[in-house]
Amino acid sequence: MQDRQHHQPEVQGFLQKHFSAQQWKFALPPGSGNETYFAYGNGHTYFVKLGAQITRYQAMASIGLTPPVLATGYLDDGTSIIVQAYIAGRKPSRIDYRRHLDQIATTINQTHHSADLQRVLPEVSSDFYSVVGLESLTRLQHRWNHYRDQVPEVADFVDESLAHLARQVQRFSGSGLVASHNDICNANWLIAPDGRLYLLDLELMSLDDPAVDIGATLWWYYPPALRPRFLEIAGYADDESFQFRMRVRMALHCLSITLPRERSFDTFDPASFAESLTDFRAILAGGENPQGYDD
Repeated sequence: MQDRQHHQPEVQGFLQKHFSAQQWKFALPPGSGNETYFAYGNGHTYFVKLGAQITRYQAMASIGLTPPVLATGYLDDGTSIIVQAYIAGRKPSRIDYRRHLDQIATTINQTHHSADLQRVLPEVSSDFYSVVGLESLTRLQHRWNHYRDQVPEVADFVDESLAHLARQVQRFSGSGLVASHNDICNANWLIAPDGRLYLLDLELMSLDDPAVDIGATLWWYYPPALRPRFLEIAGYADDESFQFRMRVRMALHCLSITLPRERSFDTFDPASFAESLTDFRAILAGGENPQGYDD
């Protein structure tokens, strides 16, 4: 695997070409996804991301839901590059989620229903929730199979759980896909000093069931008493069908985040994998977030 600074000389050349500064300094942001940099030059700080889907960042930036895109292009080997304005913000806490409930629900609604964003996401084979749910489960099954033999102590449990979830996905009814973020945890939100909210890391976006984003947001950050209000603002019905889809898709997501992402710098630790299944076990059992909802 290439290291996280593999393209830095080319990145410097790209910045020199598109911005006035000739001298640049770089720092690596936290995380293990795509190759990224904080770039410092000309008295300014920029965020640089490689290997990202340019059009979805442009679409989100055009409606003010991700930081402004200042320059885009491709390096010599075809790797895409995006330069965004650096926002000196912070990740939201659980208290922030409650304080900004209306704004977070509205932002998710705007993301889901942006026609420009929907147009640039890959086409799907069907608009039915059951079909896209089974396709998501199949992709997850393939990723799990790659690591299964490294964790024999929990392999049967995960296999049985996936089979159970497949049967539940087949029970989904209805259709109506949206532009789903698909990884809408607090690490991918940014609260700017002026109070604006931005969504980050758009690589996993796709046309998918709105239950994916809404389910993750509610289960991780909002106690049951606040959920009806959130759903009303976000524009989704608080009915049994939606609740069922949210819980099933959240179970799949809880397993997905324990496995390395494709084309990332993530690593797999067999020794800690069983412990990482805490959320997966909880939602399968019909429980709430084991961490609770207080900071």
